[in-house]
Amino acid sequence: MKYLVLTVIVALASVFAFSQLADAVTVSDGGDFIKIETAKFELHWKKASQMGYTTAIIDGIEFMTDDTVGRRLYHSSNYDGWKDWGELASWEIVEEAFDRTTVKFVSNDGGSKEYNVMATYYDGADFIRHELTIENVGSAAFQSFASGHEPMFEPRVTTAGLKLWETPIPHVAIWTDAAFAALYTEEGTARAHAGWQTDGRIDLTHDALGADVNAGATSDPIVYWVAFGKGGEAEATALAGQVMQPVLIAVEPAGKLATRWGAIKVQR
Repeated sequence: MKYLVLTVIVALASVFAFSQLADAVTVSDGGDFIKIETAKFELHWKKASQMGYTTAIIDGIEFMTDDTVGRRLYHSSNYDGWKDWGELASWEIVEEAFDRTTVKFVSNDGGSKEYNVMATYYDGADFIRHELTIENVGSAAFQSFASGHEPMFEPRVTTAGLKLWETPIPHVAIWTDAAFAALYTEEGTARAHAGWQTDGRIDLTHDALGADVNAGATSDPIVYWVAFGKGGEAEATALAGQVMQPVLIAVEPAGKLATRWGAIKVQR
């Protein structure tokens, strides 16, 4: 009988734990922005031009906090003049699981490119997976991913450091005294430009993946990762070995569950 009771207790504990973790990543409409909350951070995705992350609060640390600013994280392309991400045209949650949520953000650049961003947020991870395609909504062919700045990140914060790495995958990071932001790519190139250190501008280029996209067609996707975390140089580069691989994300349930059940590990 005692084994039956123990089994029931464990089963109920598991059900309770997973029910509590079902909302571990929450996404809501904040009016002028889409609010994303995980165990690691709170992010705001601005609706107005240029759409993208404008607020990042990392474990209580205010890394970026101005939702009125444009051109924080965006894509920019030079065809008939430079054109950036425009305002948010639509958004939807396309997948929800107990440890992650995927949101689709759509924007038009005011020309003929419609950007479709699939952003996956993981509870317990500092990084966010972005998969992006470009649809040709105009009448003439253009080349995708041919101008650099795909993506471009302008945090506009006072930085304590900026560094570029080529291994294990290209990545670039900036950090303050308390937190960092970084970009990672497997198939592109990471860049840091002279004179950008003062406001922390960094970017990735995926020019080698550029291809002609005919009217009405959609480009092949590119994948890159954005990260916001506590710490600095060491913490930023440590993530480079994790973003591409299936990893065990340890979710500390303290504060989420009434009883501390220990670290709950889930497969990404």
